Amino acid sequence: MMSTEPMPDDAERLLEQACAWLSQLHSGEFSTSAQQELNAWRAADSTHEQAWQRAEKLWAGLGQLRGRRVIPGAQPLSGEGGWQAHDEGVRVSRPVAKLDSRLRGNDGLRSLKGRVNTRTRSRRSLTLAVACCALLAVTLTALYPPAFWRADYLTGKGEQRTVTLADGSRVMLNTATALAIHFDDNVRRVELLTGEAFFEVAKNPQRPFVVSSAGSEVRAVGTAFSVQRQSAQTQVELVEGIVEIQDAQQHRERLTAGQSALISGHAIALQAAKRPENMALWRDGYLEFDGLPLHQAVAQINQYRPGRVVLLNPALADKRISGLFRLDALDQAIASLNAAVPELQIVSVTPYLVVLR
Repeated sequence: MMSTEPMPDDAERLLEQACAWLSQLHSGEFSTSAQQELNAWRAADSTHEQAWQRAEKLWAGLGQLRGRRVIPGAQPLSGEGGWQAHDEGVRVSRPVAKLDSRLRGNDGLRSLKGRVNTRTRSRRSLTLAVACCALLAVTLTALYPPAFWRADYLTGKGEQRTVTLADGSRVMLNTATALAIHFDDNVRRVELLTGEAFFEVAKNPQRPFVVSSAGSEVRAVGTAFSVQRQSAQTQVELVEGIVEIQDAQQHRERLTAGQSALISGHAIALQAAKRPENMALWRDGYLEFDGLPLHQAVAQINQYRPGRVVLLNPALADKRISGLFRLDALDQAIASLNAAVPELQIVSVTPYLVVLR
């Protein structure tokens, strides 16, 4: 279930300040001195940089509304306080500088807004943009789980994305997935914060590749496997090679190609072997139901399809569904549910709301 826990007051305040800076940056009237002040604010503390990254993700999320995708200033700060290119999966250390007193606490935000309000009408419009951005920040924080704010890579609903990490490993993110990367000299660690991902690991026996999820771990050297986080459980499917899996109680199992397992906080349940080519079919654009209860099939459709499918008839919830459906044609999947469950009535209220009763 998606968390609605609010952010701490300090984090919320810093996010508002970052949104104010970001709106000013996009105003077209961002001076060299303002850029220097922004650099100093970002470099003053790691929490400021985290707030800046969150604000950029909010701005990026509004890209379609603004008709643009590129975010100026998205790169991390360089050691000299300027801009530098960012390599995927590589973290860049930042210097700690003294924070300009004009930007401390809420006074800094009011000071920034005050300067905006004293200028031209375009600057007054910018003030409104600042307020809207800050309000949006607080609202979206309540709607999206904290996991998304900690992610280095993420996908939205129905989106899939492939990234190449710094070690050459490739990761394909499924719908609504968030990953955090924690590489060091000894271990290549990836944290699956939510969703599902498929890993093709570059071989390096001296630096194991570890995927952590809900207290469990999947450890590999060079192999291909998928990991899906299901609330407090983790599903692992091994397509190639060998991996070692571990739950929160240090129980361990070794999987070989074709095997899968469900890992909970205190146990590992090995599952029936599959043909490797039938694993993680979402990579090829397919959704498979193999005797899945109707309510679970509906939940999976909702992970990919825009809008919402609602099952209102609990008497049909456990009816079994089987079939192979294209992810880009899920309306056909919904229509086919009636063939498996003849008593099911399908009502399309709008293109985005379908009721099953």
